[in-house]
Amino acid sequence: MAGDGFNDAAALAVADIGVAVGSGEQVNLDAADVLIPGEDPRAITSLIRIAKRTRAVVQFNIVISILVTVMLMGAVLTGMNSLALAVLVHEMSAFLVILNGAFIASSGNRLNLLKSVLGSILKDYSDAVKLLFSSESPSVTHD
Repeated sequence: MAGDGFNDAAALAVADIGVAVGSGEQVNLDAADVLIPGEDPRAITSLIRIAKRTRAVVQFNIVISILVTVMLMGAVLTGMNSLALAVLVHEMSAFLVILNGAFIASSGNRLNLLKSVLGSILKDYSDAVKLLFSSESPSVTHD
């Protein structure tokens, strides 16, 4: 159900998905599941496209997680168990799942997102190594 005014609040509240377009009135904010600021109802098509991408990414992430878990369980059951390798594979799969989820919000600019994430990881790793080998007590900084 899509509505744009006070009279639509009851219908928005009982609909499976209530979309209020153009109104920031408190009644619509409380009743609707989604509020689209502005007057362009075509934004609903963008929401549907994002929802479909999100569903596909979630399904892919679940498959990856299950496959890695089954693979690691198989390695344990067959005796090919290396704790370091198992931890590395698990953490890399978790990183892949998180990064894949972040790609939804990156609006097609995956390379810049990847550079930003890897840069942040390297900076944090560098800071951790410096802290580990320094004799000073750690100080708290806020970015």
